[in-house]
Amino acid sequence: MTPAQLSRIIRHVLPDALPDGEIDRFVGEGAAGDAALFKGVRVVVQSPPRRGAGDYATGVAFQVAAACGRPAREIAQRLCARLEGEAGAVGGAEVVGGGFVNVTLTNEARVALLRALTESGPTEAAAPTGPTVPATAAEPNRSADRRTPTEAGTPPTAPADNAAPPTAPADSMAPPVAPTDVPARDIPRWAAATGEDPAVLAVRTERASSLFRVQYAHARVCSLLRNGRRLGLRPEVESAVPLGAAGARLLALLADRARLTAAGPLARHLDAVAQAFAAFHDVCPPLPRGEEKPGAAHRGRLALAEATGAVLAGGLSQLGVSAPAHL
Repeated sequence: MTPAQLSRIIRHVLPDALPDGEIDRFVGEGAAGDAALFKGVRVVVQSPPRRGAGDYATGVAFQVAAACGRPAREIAQRLCARLEGEAGAVGGAEVVGGGFVNVTLTNEARVALLRALTESGPTEAAAPTGPTVPATAAEPNRSADRRTPTEAGTPPTAPADNAAPPTAPADSMAPPVAPTDVPARDIPRWAAATGEDPAVLAVRTERASSLFRVQYAHARVCSLLRNGRRLGLRPEVESAVPLGAAGARLLALLADRARLTAAGPLARHLDAVAQAFAAFHDVCPPLPRGEEKPGAAHRGRLALAEATGAVLAGGLSQLGVSAPAHL
């Protein structure tokens, strides 16, 4: 279940978030009354602002409370009951604070969400206009985890003898995944989106530069997928659950990416994803360490890493910034 899908479900059950007869009391009888009460309510579903239980969070109860004069916490409690009773993908819902609702998905819903994120890839992100960066002739076409068509199990297609080499449209961006980054181009674009000092972004450490954190996270994902193949490990979505706290936090941020379109919020969100991935990687290593044997848990963690790479690559492409496979 994506944030957009949960938002639609919440809007559907909102009329039942008031005690019986309360809608009639405030706005009159019938469906027209329901529409009048909830017309100005905007249902925003996002990853929980604070670390804690739940995949998603919404503060819609505060808007409803302001519209009808009921306590926000009471509205939130009734909304939780309706979500748990109606939405099959919801494993649990709880009230946090004065009226926020945190929603936890079922394992089945998490698997479906992770599969959708992995399969979406970076190509679904809208590519902005900008100068084309020519690809290196010697560099073969590769997927997000740096596989050539032969490595991925798909035979390469030979061009016809008289075929012209492919050219990119004048307003297209470089491919989302590049062999490495292009700091002279990437830093100004990232700085324009975030308002950060280009001189600070040029300090290539995770602590100093948000741009480096994001690009390094993507390169780390590519490295994990390459090394996983060497060990005979492939991403396996079904093995990703249970996620654990760090995995659930990361998955929620990945799903939250879809609602962000403006450059500044998107760049900051990618930074949050990169930091969440670093935390997940430290707690749940996607590859075995030492004498540890490869297992299903590692395949599941690689699936979450692969989804992270797809989201990072798509977001970086939308900003016109390289998504490097090596740093």
